[in-house]
Amino acid sequence: MLRTLVFATLLAALFAFGAAPARAFEDYQETRVLGMGGASRAYAIGGAGPLINPSGMSLAKSYTIEGGYEYAHRFSDNFLHASVVDSTSEYNIAGGLYYTYHFSNPAGLAAGHGHEAGLAISLPFGEIMAMGATVKYTRLSGADAAPDGHDGGVTFDIGATVRPVKALSLGLVGVNLYDLHDGQFPRGITYGAAYIPLPNLLVALDGRTNLDPDNYGRKGTSVMAGGDFTIAERVAVRLGGGYDAATGAGYLTLGVSGLSEIGAFDAGLRQDITRGDLAPGVPASLQTVLGVSLRLFVPGQQLDQRLQSF
Repeated sequence: MLRTLVFATLLAALFAFGAAPARAFEDYQETRVLGMGGASRAYAIGGAGPLINPSGMSLAKSYTIEGGYEYAHRFSDNFLHASVVDSTSEYNIAGGLYYTYHFSNPAGLAAGHGHEAGLAISLPFGEIMAMGATVKYTRLSGADAAPDGHDGGVTFDIGATVRPVKALSLGLVGVNLYDLHDGQFPRGITYGAAYIPLPNLLVALDGRTNLDPDNYGRKGTSVMAGGDFTIAERVAVRLGGGYDAATGAGYLTLGVSGLSEIGAFDAGLRQDITRGDLAPGVPASLQTVLGVSLRLFVPGQQLDQRLQSF
């Protein structure tokens, strides 16, 4: 875990000296998860774990460093993301940390900035269950901060993954469990199932239910689904889609990865196919989201075919 601590020190320095305080980061998705329609909470390995289900880090032995960028056109949202996950310990105890910077500058509106840093840990209990937690700190400024002065704070997620059989896993996560009293960070429950019928095929179905209303007074349940298929251990293709309760829009997603023994390049695209609402009675434009990332597999552990592709 020494390498993880070194990376943590570098991220802390970046946050301390680069940090003008950000907005809610629920919109940011790890690139592979983006291509899967937002689903993967029952199989959140690697850099996806600290973001959507920390217990998933114990599902695979790996040491992965990841850097990503995501752009959402509606409000000119830009996200820069870096993470490291180390699950190479003998007992599959895993640790991860990440930093995400957000900047938006929509035409005719005020700009917003935000920073989020998180630290995650996962503990396995035998071969069928793992539990994990992510503590995250967020600061918001400009248009990202709430009108009542709320500008983020410290909250946490707690997640569990259960594998009743080798090919099936189930995930459950409590999100933002410490109430920040801010509609950009609603408390919620996320859940999902992942099935691996073949070594090179993964299918997943997720849901998210907000327990608190967002800034427009909405709650609701989002539904996400997707699949990942690996070709010749060198290319992974993803398809997905879902319903976004935050806007009432339906969407489709597409993703692709180029794989090697030492790393991977990932790309993901989300496109709304039905028009939703920014607020009750205020129609939204169709959202387009594009994400790219690079992953580095640090030598020292041999992954099986399925885990290497995802």
